Amino acid sequence: MLRIGILGGVFDPVHCGHLAVALLAKEHFGLNEVLFVPSGAPPHKPAVAVSPDDRLNMLKLALAGLDGCGVWDGELRRGGYSYTIDTLNELGGQYAGAKFYFIIGTDNLPEIAKWRSYEEILSRVTLCAAFRPGYEAGRPEALAAADIQAFPGPMWGASSTMMRDYLGKGRSCKFMIPDAVLEYIKEKGLYGYSQGQ
Repeated sequence: MLRIGILGGVFDPVHCGHLAVALLAKEHFGLNEVLFVPSGAPPHKPAVAVSPDDRLNMLKLALAGLDGCGVWDGELRRGGYSYTIDTLNELGGQYAGAKFYFIIGTDNLPEIAKWRSYEEILSRVTLCAAFRPGYEAGRPEALAAADIQAFPGPMWGASSTMMRDYLGKGRSCKFMIPDAVLEYIKEKGLYGYSQGQ
C-alpha cells in the first residue's frame, strides 16, 4: 500500500524548516512520497504576500533533486478558497488505495476543528504531529477520535513570517532558505529583498 505524506501550507516563502519536517516525517513513517501542497486562498490565513506562481516556482526550486518529495498544485489550479477536504478527495482519486499521512505542527493542531468537514478528514488520515517549540503537544478535545502520531520535528523556531521579516530588513537568510529559492527571491525582488543585498 502506498503511504503518501501531505504537507500543506502557504509556503510564503518555503524555507529549510519545511524541508526538514518533510524528510523527518518521510523517514519516521516510512512514506513513499511527501507531497507539498501550496494553498490557494486559505480561509483561515491573512493575505498571502506573493503570487501563487512565485510560491509554486519557489517550491519547485526547493524540491529539485530531493528524492521522494514533490509538489501537488491542485489547490492553486482549483481557485477560490482552499479546503483540505476537497484536496483529500482529489488526491484519493489520484492515489487510489493509498494511506494518507497529514503532516502538521503541534501549533496547528487546535485549528483543525475549525476546518470544513474536519471529522471526515480525521477519519481518513493519520495526523503526523511535529513538535514546535513553544506549543503544547497535547491532544485537543475535538480531536479525541483522531489517529495522531508524534514524530521528532526540527527543533528550531523558523517560520515564513520570520523569513519575510528578515528579508524585508535585508538580513541574510542563507542556511534558512534553500540557495536556489533565495536567488529567485533576490532576482524577483520579493518580500522587499533586492538584488544589491
